[in-house]
Amino acid sequence: MSSLADKAGILVASNLIKYAVGFVMPMVLVRMLSRSDYGTYQQLALLATLGTAILTLGLPASVYYFYDRVDKLRDKALTLQTSTMMAISGIVTAAGVAFGAPLIVSLTKNAALAPLLGWYGAALGLLIASEHFVQFMIAQDRYRIAVFVETSETIVRVLILVLPLLAGYGLMGLVLANIAYAVLRFCLRNALLLLPLRPLGEGMRQPWTCKSQLAYSVPLCLMSLVGVIGSMLDRGIVATRFTASDYAIYAVGALEIPLDSIFQASVATVLRAAMPALIRAGRHDEVVRLMHEGVRKLSLIVLPCFVFLLAYSHEFITTLFTLDYARSVSVFRIYVFLMPLNMFLLSPIPPAYGRTRINLHVVAIVTAIHVVLSFVLLHWIGFYGPAVSAISTSYLLSAFYFVYARRLTGGTVP
Repeated sequence: MSSLADKAGILVASNLIKYAVGFVMPMVLVRMLSRSDYGTYQQLALLATLGTAILTLGLPASVYYFYDRVDKLRDKALTLQTSTMMAISGIVTAAGVAFGAPLIVSLTKNAALAPLLGWYGAALGLLIASEHFVQFMIAQDRYRIAVFVETSETIVRVLILVLPLLAGYGLMGLVLANIAYAVLRFCLRNALLLLPLRPLGEGMRQPWTCKSQLAYSVPLCLMSLVGVIGSMLDRGIVATRFTASDYAIYAVGALEIPLDSIFQASVATVLRAAMPALIRAGRHDEVVRLMHEGVRKLSLIVLPCFVFLLAYSHEFITTLFTLDYARSVSVFRIYVFLMPLNMFLLSPIPPAYGRTRINLHVVAIVTAIHVVLSFVLLHWIGFYGPAVSAISTSYLLSAFYFVYARRLTGGTVP
């Protein structure tokens, strides 16, 4: 790929398809599952988000920092050691969900989860074991392969998940379909990643640097974990304090329009791969220019969407999810205020400078504030309190990142 714009563009196209499908799937599920079953499935999704944050150990993100196209043998060793550690993490995930099922059922007070958790844990373990594939493709400048694989997986996932529901197999059929998808993804991704490395013995004989990689990635993992706890705390409170049916109402209202996943994440991914080389060359002014340009272009997409959705939130939710979810509109109006933050590209800057602990400290402080504020507002205003806390602390988090980004790059506020 010839430029950052080209690379970001192809990732945007891929993410547009992937997250458009992810955006549409809940609309399909609410029409094919009872509200209680949909709430149960969303509780499983909440578990998957938390498990992925913990047990990927930050390893996928570390690939951008450690990959060096000049030393092929070192890169082969890095690929093998990362794949091995991710496979171990996948096994631990599956075992953890299976053995922790009684505790999860007790916390959620939802007995319907009991027969599902063992199967869902196996699927989650396989997904985690193949989570590093895209990062290696991007580090190798193989953007088109990454995009093709992710887009193909999205199409297959839709077919695999919808067919059991159409056949009348309900929630258990949906969970078993997740396993089928996870197996296919694990086999495809590892074949594409590892087969070109043959003979593998060369990489096995190279010194593995697991300690160095984990020293870099674990702070990222802890930051991700704390961040996910912070971002999912409001859902967790509602999931454990209210019924599965109430949680379904909240989950629909807490719908985040995936502009961050489609546009912001695409630009940020390219910058994560490009910034370390610029920083090593001392080109901090170029880092500032790229960030400034990214924010300017993202604002042209994000701000009009924010105004439109705030004005037409009732029509938007009831059209997509039916009038049965009209109560979700109030939650959605609160969540819409996250959208302006999708303009900013701040959190990738400290890791690009090798300062992963900054992210951890910032997220830990803001999450601690979010925990206290969530329970205070839950007591004061009830059902909507955790959502108000989530939005307020998200703005605080961006403010902290802005201060650190300015200090590291030497850029001015404008």
